[in-house]
Amino acid sequence: MAEVRKADPVARRNALLVVVAGAVIVTLLFFAIERYRIPLRDWVLTEQEQSAQRLRLVFLSAVALLLAPLLGFGAYLWSLGRRVIRASTFPPPGLRVIRDTPVISGEAAVLRGRQLKLLALCCGISCVALGLLLLQLAP
Repeated sequence: MAEVRKADPVARRNALLVVVAGAVIVTLLFFAIERYRIPLRDWVLTEQEQSAQRLRLVFLSAVALLLAPLLGFGAYLWSLGRRVIRASTFPPPGLRVIRDTPVISGEAAVLRGRQLKLLALCCGISCVALGLLLLQLAP
């Protein structure tokens, strides 16, 4: 019989809070962009000499806001993959889970850790590629 790590109710609650907080923040950002779109446009276009610089600043800020979560997720996956490989168990010791999870150990866990690191690498590469593509659109 395989070992099963029991779900942690605190971790489950924290995960739900992170999802809800993320949804609220994104919703507020959409409302803020809609509310301040015209004043922001007027600010960017007020002085002709600084207009291009301001437009570039707003664009680069939007790109950074878009790519930061993907880069952060990639960093988390890399760290998790490293911990899994080091411990040769998945989930690694000390990691709280949000549902009952069978523990994988040995070579299967190391393979899972390598897959997590590969996924993290894909996140990083796609973040860089998307950033470069978006910079081609920069004013």
